[in-house]
Amino acid sequence: MAEKGFTLVEVVVALTILAIGVLGISVIFPLSGSDVCKSGMSTKALELCQEKIEELHHCAYDAPALVPAVTHVDSLNPIGGAYERSWYVTEDQPVAGCKAIEVTVGWTQDSERLVTLSTVVSSAGR
Repeated sequence: MAEKGFTLVEVVVALTILAIGVLGISVIFPLSGSDVCKSGMSTKALELCQEKIEELHHCAYDAPALVPAVTHVDSLNPIGGAYERSWYVTEDQPVAGCKAIEVTVGWTQDSERLVTLSTVVSSAGR
């Protein structure tokens, strides 16, 4: 007579395999949550860089915010309680009559992190 069902050994083996799989997946969740947080912070930093670049593009060529060879520090720092924004202007770069602007946003998340965007403004047409 054939008996139906599983033996105790089969059940233990199946539960062991299932437990290993669940443990493997449970390790991934905290890591992915941390990555999502880091990504969100980086995205916000990029937004802050882009916002400042757009603001500087609308300034007059000789505006105080575009004085060359000075590290300008944003008066709103710390932005959102976490971000420090600054920019540096280099005159006659890449050619005469232009200013190269490098905007940097930094924050601390496990370690010091920085995002930098660059642009060029011209005296022509201002």
